Amino acid sequence: MAGGFLVILNLFSASVRSVDFSGQYLKGVTLANSKINELEILNFEPDEYSGNFENEESYHWEVDIAPHDSPLNDPDSGIQLQKILLKVFWEDRGQTRNVELATLRLEGQAHPVSNTYLEKLFTGGASPASGGEGEASEDTTNANVCGSSTTNVSGAGSGSNVSGN
Repeated sequence: MAGGFLVILNLFSASVRSVDFSGQYLKGVTLANSKINELEILNFEPDEYSGNFENEESYHWEVDIAPHDSPLNDPDSGIQLQKILLKVFWEDRGQTRNVELATLRLEGQAHPVSNTYLEKLFTGGASPASGGEGEASEDTTNANVCGSSTTNVSGAGSGSNVSGN
């Protein structure tokens, strides 16, 4: 009977330690997420690369921002990926625990280079996608986008339509 009681007591103790560690881990992840959001607001150009959290003295953080090797990097366009690695540390029963969050950041041009075909398309000057000049184009002056005529897009009318009812 006493042996069974000791086994149950050990299981209960291990369960309490597990819940405690889960709480510490959750706090570490929450603090890391908060710090990564703060760094994002600063455009990942912080004044400090390590420190303690304001209301959590037992937790401290370090960030490493370095170039990330990728085939997406393009020196001609000024595109370079950066890896941001944030580490949060804390002490638990004489042992250092940590959580790491990593993300990538695009340094340089964040939009594609202008495409003259797309520019012409949006200003109404592009030719059809087939590229065939001199092809007869369909007269769309009577086309109804809402869909009650014979040529429509949404499809309530009869004849040719796109979505079809």
